[in-house]
Amino acid sequence: MFRPFALTALATTLMVSACAPSSGAGSAVGGATPPPAPRTVRELITRMQGHYAGRWYNTLAFTQDNVSYTSAGESRSTWFERQMVPRRLRIDFTAPVADGSGTLFRNDSAYTFQNGRLAQSAPRLHPLLLLSADAYALHADTVMSALATLAIDTTTLRSDSWEGRRVWVAGAAAGDSTSNQFWVDAERWVLLRLLDSQQSASRTIRTDYHFSYQTVDGFLVPHEIVFIRDGKPYWHETYVDVEVNPSLPDSIFLPANWSQGVPTG
Repeated sequence: MFRPFALTALATTLMVSACAPSSGAGSAVGGATPPPAPRTVRELITRMQGHYAGRWYNTLAFTQDNVSYTSAGESRSTWFERQMVPRRLRIDFTAPVADGSGTLFRNDSAYTFQNGRLAQSAPRLHPLLLLSADAYALHADTVMSALATLAIDTTTLRSDSWEGRRVWVAGAAAGDSTSNQFWVDAERWVLLRLLDSQQSASRTIRTDYHFSYQTVDGFLVPHEIVFIRDGKPYWHETYVDVEVNPSLPDSIFLPANWSQGVPTG
C-alpha cells in the first residue's frame, strides 16, 4: 500500500492560510445542529472512529501502480497488496520483476524479503497505515500512544483549510511546517496530509504525503498518495483494481509464511 520507509525523504514546506476555528465540524444535515468541534487530538480520533462506526473496511486487496521521479527520469513499478485492519499489510513486488521480494508490516514491525527470503526485520510503526486505516479499528488510547511514538504533539489541535477543504491539523501550530503533524478532512474524517520526519545518521529526512480518495462498493478508500520532497513529487502511487472486504487468512501476514505467497481464487 505504501512505499517502504527506506524510500522516504525530505518533506516540502506547503504554505497554508490559517482560518479561525468554528464551533461546527461540517454542514448541518436537514437543519440539525452539527456536533461540536473536537477540542483535543483524542476527541479528533474518536470523531473519526464514530463517523465510520460499522462502516470501515476490514480488508482490502488492490494493485498499486507506482511512479518514481528522479534526476534520470521516471521509472514505474507495480505491487500486489493485501491489507487487514488493523496492523497488517503485505506488499508483493510484481513488476518489473516478480521474484518473491516485498515488504510485510505486522504489529508495528517491518519485514523485508528478497527472492523469497527474509532479508531484514525491525520495529517500525507505519504512520500512514496508522492514520489512514488502523486508527479506525484500534482503541483511542492505543492510537494516542502511537501518535506519541511518532513524535506528534498530541496537545496541539487547530482548524485550518487546505485545497479548498476545511481540515483539522494535529501536532503543529499555524505556520509550522517542520513538526510531525497530520491533517484530517473536517467533513469526511479521513487523512488528507501527513508531515513526518525520520532521523538518519547525517540528517533529518522529512516527507510530506498528500492523499486523495475513491469510493469502492460504498467504502471510501485511498486512490492516490503523492510523496513530496523539496517542493516536488518524488513518488506517486495509485490504487487500482481495489476489492473491499475480500476473505484473507491471517496466515499470509506471517513472516514465516511469506514464501507461500497469497492464495488466489
